[in-house]
Formats: sequence, structure tokens, C-alpha cells
Amino acid sequence: MFKRFLILMSPLILFSLHQPGPPSIKSISHEAVIPSLEIPRESPHKDPPFMALKIRRGMTLQTLLAAAEIPAQQIQAAVKALGRQVNLRRIRSGETFFVFKNDVQGLTKLSYQPEPGFLISVIKDSLGKFVARRDTLPVHRKITLLHGEIQTTLYDAILRSGESPELILAFSDIFQWDIDFFIDPRRGDTFHILFEKVYVQGPFSRQWKEAGYGDILAAAYEKRDTTLIAYGYPDDRGRMRYYDENGRSFQKTFLKSPLNYRRITSYFSTRRRHPILKRVRAHTGVDFAAPTGTPVVASADGKIIHIGWKGGYGKCIKISHKNGTYVTLYGHLSRFARGLKKGAFVRQGQVIGYVGATGLATGPHLHYTMYYNGRPINPLKIRPVAGKPISREAMSAFLRRAQWLKFRLGLSPVSRLAGLIPPEGWAR
Repeated sequence: MFKRFLILMSPLILFSLHQPGPPSIKSISHEAVIPSLEIPRESPHKDPPFMALKIRRGMTLQTLLAAAEIPAQQIQAAVKALGRQVNLRRIRSGETFFVFKNDVQGLTKLSYQPEPGFLISVIKDSLGKFVARRDTLPVHRKITLLHGEIQTTLYDAILRSGESPELILAFSDIFQWDIDFFIDPRRGDTFHILFEKVYVQGPFSRQWKEAGYGDILAAAYEKRDTTLIAYGYPDDRGRMRYYDENGRSFQKTFLKSPLNYRRITSYFSTRRRHPILKRVRAHTGVDFAAPTGTPVVASADGKIIHIGWKGGYGKCIKISHKNGTYVTLYGHLSRFARGLKKGAFVRQGQVIGYVGATGLATGPHLHYTMYYNGRPINPLKIRPVAGKPISREAMSAFLRRAQWLKFRLGLSPVSRLAGLIPPEGWAR
């Protein structure tokens, strides 16, 4: 679930603080909170000998198999069968194919693991024809607690704990409507993350390998005067949603900012001297400085009503939200995301373009304007409405789950733990 978040992080734009400090981690710790999910030992079962071959730059699957001395007729049949299960055009250099062959039959099996939990194999049947099948690999989820104190950046604190940027982005995504991780964090803020680590058994080695993250089950961010705690609760489709202790959704109508930026170079104002035109006039938006190419996302669900060149805004996108009550404008883009056109619907957080300096701009930045009933308003002062809360029917189960998650985060007083029983299915 985390892939879609990676594109939003530029390596030059970190979640920074207002003041520099010593190394990022004052207190970081890991805890495995469910010992029963420890990774099993390696299976004693062994498969027949095979070759693990990597696709190199400029190679095709056909040339890879030819280099393995597979007969041309078998290559054609095996690739055709695999193509019924996989889009072969999406195969990239560095990916591995497992080739089984012998001196009598030639190619007997060809396997490919497009993602950690699945294996697609082309096998020769009793008639000598190649048929493809899709197998699910064994998966284990180990639930882990990470908590620490920020000294410089949230990015550094989590990264130095040994976790990857995927976890950083997933954590920040939960609180993105309430915390701007560029300007809000302070030294001494603490965080707690209860999350799943996913392990998948190798298709042939039978070894268990870390394969990324599952869901964040609960998360908390503690500031000097405020503590935000988000409790995960799956919706009807099994997707994890996040709520406060009263069942109110953390997801809001609009994102706090539509990109990861370095600084705000110009605020909403009725009188500002234009840096190029040298005239004083209204600046009905906010300018976010960021490197060229930084992804820009839609701040809310909506419909594109303009995409193209728009005067001084250069390459620009306008999106209508809530039947036109709100409209957002994104200006000075270097280019648009692929596949977008006027009339297309976009989702909150979807990449719509990339920072540039087109139109009347002195350097790369995003000009962001929000309109309410046709009138420009300051997007930094808007108080977005929360999303759909927990239903009455689910509230009792949610409250039991939230109480248990708060305990697992280490934020419940010991006196309240008497008789506390894990709710059924709390870790899915």
C-alpha cells in the first residue's frame, strides 16, 4: 500500500525543523509485540536445480532464455504462455527469472515473481504444452512498535532506526491533514508507530525474506502541548482507515499542502509587489519553493476543469471540488502527469504535475490558489472538514480496538490495563 507514497518524496526535501541540532535520534526503540508471529525456520523441502537469471539493460526475456540455451520453439511457447498472466512490457532490468531445464526435455519450467507475495510459473504439462499458473507464496506479518524522539528531522529519526522511507511516508500520510512535517515539528517531539513488517517465503530457496510493510495499525505524534493518536480500523473493503479516540476520521477534505516544499516564498496578500512586473497588486495564493520536478498532488478529490497554459501561471491545472463550491489552481508547473485531460476525475493525493518555473516566475515553485464560491481565500487558514466517522454500528468494536491499540503504543496508564483483552481480529 505504500508504493503510491514514494513518488511524493524528493531526496532534497526532508521534513525539517526550525532549528538545527545534534544527530537525529535521542531515543529510538523497537519492540516485537507479537512473539507468536516470529519467522519460521527454513523449510527442509528442496526443489530441483534451477538457474536464477537476471534481465540486463537492453535485454528481452527472449534473449535471456536464448542465452540460457533454450530452444527457440520452446522460448516462443513459454513467453506466449507467460504473457497471458503478465504484461511483459513492464518487465524491467534487474528482475530475476527462474529457469528449470534438463538435457532431455529442455525447458520444463519458467518462474517469475512480479511482487513479493506471488509467483507466476509456466510449466510443461503432460502433453508437452506450456501452461501458466499463479501461486500465492506464504506470508507472515510481524507486528513491531517503533518510538523515538526527534532532534532534527522525522526523516532522519526513522531512517536511523533502520526503517525505510516507505514507513516515513506512510506515517506522515496519516497525519498530513493536521501536521505539516516541513514547518510544524520541533526538537523534543516524540512519535510512536505500531506497524506490520511483512516477510515472504522465497519461491525456491524456502528462506523467509523481508518484503516491506503492511498496515500501520496505530500511530501517535506528541508535541509539547498536543498529542495526536490515530487508530487504524478497516473499512468494508478491508482498507485501513484512521480515526481519533472518538471515531472521527483523520482524513480531511483538503490536504494541508499539495507537495513537499522547501519554504513558502510568498503568502496570500491583497498587496504584494510583483517580482517581475514591479507593480503592487493582490497575490491571491501561496508560493511554495521546491526543486524543479517535485511532484504536485491534488489537495482533494475533484474534476479537472482546466489543464494547459494560463497566462502568467504558465502550465496550470484547475480542479473543481464539491460541485464547484471549491476550486484549486496549481501554477508554474514544468509538466503535467500522464493521462490527465480536461474533465478527468482525480483523487486526493494523486500526482497531477511537477514543479517548474513556466509563465511569470523567477524560479521553480508552485503557485497554489484556492477559491470558495469563485472568491480566492487563503489556503493556509482553511479548516478542512473531517471525513466520514465510524458508524454507530461499528463504534463499540472500534472503541475496544482503540483501547487495545493505545496500550500497545505504550500510551495507556498501567492502572487501566486490568482485564484488558485483545479484541478479536485487532491485528487482522
